[in-house]
Amino acid sequence: MMRSTHVLTISLAGILLAACATPPVEHLYRLDYPLASSSQAEAQYELVVATIKLPEAVNRQQLVIQKSATESIVSDEQRWLAPLDEQLTNALTAHLRKNLPDAWLSTDTSISTTSSLPRYHVKVQINQLLINSGEQLTLEASWAVLDSSRKLKKREHQVFTVRLNGTAYEAVAPAMSEAARQLAEQVGASVAEARK
Repeated sequence: MMRSTHVLTISLAGILLAACATPPVEHLYRLDYPLASSSQAEAQYELVVATIKLPEAVNRQQLVIQKSATESIVSDEQRWLAPLDEQLTNALTAHLRKNLPDAWLSTDTSISTTSSLPRYHVKVQINQLLINSGEQLTLEASWAVLDSSRKLKKREHQVFTVRLNGTAYEAVAPAMSEAARQLAEQVGASVAEARK
């Protein structure tokens, strides 16, 4: 009896060690946005898009999910493929390129140009990003459109809410992609107004 208990204990320990040795599977997510078209209209103005600023708490590789109003979960296995500020900036630029075909877009704010085209700058700050699992994603953003002399032409603030299509982590990236699309639509409208 004692020998069989000893063998059973060793077997269970071996199974537990094998389970611990299996590394967790990482899931990587990226934002979906339109690819640049090879045929674009001739540029009428330049638009420089600064890197989107995000709160430090959510600008990380891991997905940050709200468990309650006062508690968040950071998932080490559920990650963004690239930094979130980088992905949001790329998504915003891609959507603006599609929505503003007469603009020459750049994300390099250090480029100085001798072009005779009017130049505008867009700065976007995400004030809050809340992802409530199985419910919705809320993106609160502020943005400013400035002219070439950095004079403020337009300032806006808006909250975008997108329903999550399911309770799994896989629902987050499509919802974030949709929020980025809606943000770009409103930023594009601000740029159009600033040019009037």
